[in-house]
Amino acid sequence: MSFPASLRLLGRATLIALLLAGCSRQNEAPSPPAQGQPTVSDLPPVQGDWVVQQISTDPDTLNPITGQDAYGQMIRYPNIFESLLVMDHFTLKLKPLLAESYEISPDQLTYTFHLRHGVKWQDGAPLTADDVKYSYDRVQDPKVDAADKRTYLSTIKSCEVLDPYTVRFTATERYFKTLESLGTGDTLPIVPKHILEKGEPDFNKHPFGRHPVGTGPYKFVRWDTGSQIVLERNDDYWGGAVAYPKRLVYEVVEEPYIAAQLLKKGELDVVDGMSPIIWEHDLAGTRSATRINEIVYPYPAYSYLGFNLRLPMFSDVRVRHALDLLMPRDEILAQIALNKYASKTSGYDPPSSPNYNHDVTPTPYDPALALQLLNEAGWKNNHGDGLLYKNGQPLSFTLLYPSGSVNAQKTAELMQESLRRSGVDMKLERLQFVQLIQRLDDWKFDAAMLSWALDINSDPSQLWDSSQADIKKSSNFIGYKNPEADKLIAAGRLEYDDEKRAALYRQLQKIIHDDYPVCFLFNPHVILLVANRFQNVKTFAPRPCFDIGSWWTPHDLQKYGN
Repeated sequence: MSFPASLRLLGRATLIALLLAGCSRQNEAPSPPAQGQPTVSDLPPVQGDWVVQQISTDPDTLNPITGQDAYGQMIRYPNIFESLLVMDHFTLKLKPLLAESYEISPDQLTYTFHLRHGVKWQDGAPLTADDVKYSYDRVQDPKVDAADKRTYLSTIKSCEVLDPYTVRFTATERYFKTLESLGTGDTLPIVPKHILEKGEPDFNKHPFGRHPVGTGPYKFVRWDTGSQIVLERNDDYWGGAVAYPKRLVYEVVEEPYIAAQLLKKGELDVVDGMSPIIWEHDLAGTRSATRINEIVYPYPAYSYLGFNLRLPMFSDVRVRHALDLLMPRDEILAQIALNKYASKTSGYDPPSSPNYNHDVTPTPYDPALALQLLNEAGWKNNHGDGLLYKNGQPLSFTLLYPSGSVNAQKTAELMQESLRRSGVDMKLERLQFVQLIQRLDDWKFDAAMLSWALDINSDPSQLWDSSQADIKKSSNFIGYKNPEADKLIAAGRLEYDDEKRAALYRQLQKIIHDDYPVCFLFNPHVILLVANRFQNVKTFAPRPCFDIGSWWTPHDLQKYGN
């Protein structure tokens, strides 16, 4: 089962569309090496060429403060925008970026950042501490669509400009992720005050979202809705000439079969989250595939079917447990993930995480126990049509799922068939991802099939804390509330010892699993397909798990030139 980056960024966690998962060339290039692992060259990196990557839908915006999808995140970072600090892809340690240094007070309540001198926005204006404070103020503004980010900055009570290149944050309480939350772009994006304070007074609607200006190594060129987003190397980048491709082109191709055909023709260079069935049945082994490298990597995500817990039919844990017992996980794995591109899961952290509780096993398929629980909850097969009824109403609800994938459709249909055999009527509604998110934000749904992607040092409060359940556009859109879970979440936020915090989170996983607010389904193994003329193609743990701006092409293999 494969997942794309067609995603919704919600602070540190990312809501993903479950997709189990053109530019004309300027000259003809020699054929690259044969299919295999990413190519390695003894030559020094050179600039030039373009990278053309498929995305399945337009981002909601390129404003990093209000952006709610991971395609937007992938385009924004680290290409257009930057943050005070950055996490090293391989050591997973935070290191300076826009801030050249920082200090933390002994009580871990005061954080002082010293900005680099000489950093410029892409319009030539200097970056100053006023930009940092303005960005913080916008994130904390309740009128700004940034509830996801405010969750991680909830302990920060003030931001002070000490001088043009020094800014100080003060917290009300300790929190193990404070430095990461202040330093990284997922939660505190740095935007240009001099642009955003002018024009449109509603920050959420500012045209900056369609015409972003950052400090990064790539500049925005254009956004043709439904077609492509184009970035170009910033040759005046403050960090020097470190970006290799001349252009990064993000082509909007919703249908995976079309993306596969464009990849075979060489009109796409990168497809992330290719369907295993399309890859193995339509691409692998073809002559066109000799120009493509397949890279399979673990993605820190889990798929699920989530219930709107505000609805009476889902208020009974026996009903939720029964529906979980009817999920045909093995059938889905066999038909869609080919039994090797996903694994069953019982929680929200990846199994490789120390937070994952391996003593909590994935829910088995057990229709007999499911029917017993439903009967105990008052749902009976007493109308002669094969459906279960209670108080004259059938056990019927609608499942929302994202368009753009044959495999997502097939997954939903397998679930529908399984539930129907046990008397549950689950209707299906297929929506474009942006429309689906709007329904979730407005709580206008019965159930939804999606996925969450987590960061390296995850904090489950964003997803499961009761304080987020009654806030529209928060990550806890299912409305989950559990006092025992809240206690463990609160204790985890204050625990700096990694193992002690992991022990708390393992307890939390069991409580949530046994409460059945969602049906945990799978952890994905993503298929990344890359034209093999590119060098330095690497994957890493932090999302989005690869960086096309760091790839390069030898001069004799460049397809688009410079």
